[in-house]
Amino acid sequence: MTTRLQQSLRARLRELHEQEELWSAFAKAWAVECETGVPADAAALLEDCLGQGAFDVLGNILGLAPKLGKLAGGRAGTPEALQQVAIGICLVACERRVQEKFAAEGIGPGGEAGAGAADEMLIAASEQLAAAVIAAAWCENGVRIRFDEQTRTAEAINVLRDLPPQELDFQGPRDCVKAELQAIVKTPLDDLGTVDRRTLLQDVKARGVVSDDALLSQLTRYARKNDSRLMFGLNAASAHPLDEEALRKEFATYFGVPTFRYGEAIGDRLDETGRQAWTRANLQADLMDYLLPLFERLSGPKAQARSGLQDMRFRVALSLAGEQREYVDGVDSHLVEELGRDAVFYYPNFEAQLARPNADLLLQKIYHEQADLVVVFLGRDYQAKEWCGGVEWRVVRELIKKRQDDRIMPFRFDDEPVDGLFSIDLAADCRKHPPAKAAALIIARLEEIPPRA
Repeated sequence: MTTRLQQSLRARLRELHEQEELWSAFAKAWAVECETGVPADAAALLEDCLGQGAFDVLGNILGLAPKLGKLAGGRAGTPEALQQVAIGICLVACERRVQEKFAAEGIGPGGEAGAGAADEMLIAASEQLAAAVIAAAWCENGVRIRFDEQTRTAEAINVLRDLPPQELDFQGPRDCVKAELQAIVKTPLDDLGTVDRRTLLQDVKARGVVSDDALLSQLTRYARKNDSRLMFGLNAASAHPLDEEALRKEFATYFGVPTFRYGEAIGDRLDETGRQAWTRANLQADLMDYLLPLFERLSGPKAQARSGLQDMRFRVALSLAGEQREYVDGVDSHLVEELGRDAVFYYPNFEAQLARPNADLLLQKIYHEQADLVVVFLGRDYQAKEWCGGVEWRVVRELIKKRQDDRIMPFRFDDEPVDGLFSIDLAADCRKHPPAKAAALIIARLEEIPPRA
């Protein structure tokens, strides 16, 4: 029987096969890594994957991953087609490892030790990504992985993790869960992480929860379009309507949306025999030893540079007038995502300190001694403020006088002349750059200067 993950990998291999040069380079490299013949097409390569041991396949794809970018002619990073093939091969191998371990320990669905756990789908894994892969293999549900090159992180996007119950006066936990699913099937799978669930649920409440048959039809179409069905992944400590056993069984069987628990759930809900079996299976360690290094090696030079910025602990200070708070909030959020929360000095971070006596000395210490880069958002509002146009700009001008203007990065919201600035043309125009672009310019500047000791 061909699993959903194997079907997905075959489709990815076929797409890659249509790109003749890329396929030829990949197939030859695969043959060298695996010490086999060069696979002629997608079916042959999939058969090769299934003919090798799971750990052999995982080891081979990990060995190949760093070379994938070079196969594309030396372009920076790994092409999307090769990334997806590498991820697909890894997932199929992980699936086989899960199935083998389940069979060996008798903990698969219907197995002796797993008879009581099959409905619960308890996953002994602290890593959500590993838990999602284990659950997908358990219920043959498939898993969709999204890899973020900039942050070098991966997540299973068809898993609804730790969603707090937002019943909004729905008629009990069953309608609450149905409403969650009804809201989600109206949202592209790749957008699930960015949508406002409460707004979606309010829309469902206004229109009404559909019938079971209608929801099942919507879920089936959604699964067909996305090549995987949805799953609920719940942390053992988080309350959820699906805590009710009968409800879990109904959604897993009728709607095809199973629930699994990760974290410490397994230790709390299995008897001693089952607990020992899961411990021996040790699936989390098996999978994470391969999943995380794979995504690490797939990341291109640009992603590696982003990680390097975080490792070097850069510090950025943002100087602004309150009227520009909304714009700079957006810049701040992008910088925090790239550099980490502690890397950005921003008004909310030291608001209390600035209200104290000698706040100007504190500001001078931050700008002169602690910040690698001071980003100033200039304009009429900034100039008119006693604190901004007076105290903050004076501290910035002192840096310029000390010939440390390479640590100053001005932005502007208008064409108001700025005292002490040679030319406002030196300042990036916020009217032309959205916050994400402004953050990217700041990151680019950081890459050009060494961090302070």
